[in-house]
Amino acid sequence: MGQNNGNGNPPKIELELNQEARLKILKPVYQGQNSYGKFYLYSVADLDTGETKSLFAPDEIHSIIQEKKLGVGSEFLLKRVQNGKQGNSKLELSLVSTPSPSVPNEPVPDNLKQLLLICILDASDIVKQSGIQFSNDQLQKLATTLLIARTKLGNGFH
Repeated sequence: MGQNNGNGNPPKIELELNQEARLKILKPVYQGQNSYGKFYLYSVADLDTGETKSLFAPDEIHSIIQEKKLGVGSEFLLKRVQNGKQGNSKLELSLVSTPSPSVPNEPVPDNLKQLLLICILDASDIVKQSGIQFSNDQLQKLATTLLIARTKLGNGFH
């Protein structure tokens, strides 16, 4: 994965083809510029070894981290995969977890659509089991109530 370069800085993440690392962001990103252009430096913990490492994220990986609102404490998998022709590769990021400062187990934003669908189906089941006639508006309110309760309690998926 990378060796300490002797200057006291954490070793750089260097993955071989098909090698994967489970990482946790330790500090906010440091953005800088050098003769090669902009760079994005993340201080991360390698969760397999416990070592602190430096991740110089390419634009694509930095964009995904920003888009998914990953921050300090967020975990993800980073893997080097083949990109087209033999010898070309790229990094691929997969989400592991995204802690929320206000609610510890709140579902990540990408799961809200799936959670809403589950709430609608659950509301529909409740109506069927109750035998009471509900209007579409009442069914919508019940599904919305379930969604709010599950996101506030942090147990969207059971």
